[in-house]
Amino acid sequence: MRLAFHRKPLSERLKDAGCPGEFVYDPAEGRNIVRMPDGQALTPGEAADLYNIDVL
Repeated sequence: MRLAFHRKPLSERLKDAGCPGEFVYDPAEGRNIVRMPDGQALTPGEAADLYNIDVL
């Protein structure tokens, strides 16, 4: 028997948790960030910590 575990991407899990920010690519940083409505830029890990989401 084979079991498969499919996990939603972090961007979807953040939205499901109520995170109002959007997942965008920041060319200056060279990585994805979560841009909050107030202009604050968080790393995906920081946003996950803020909304109590497991990253791994």
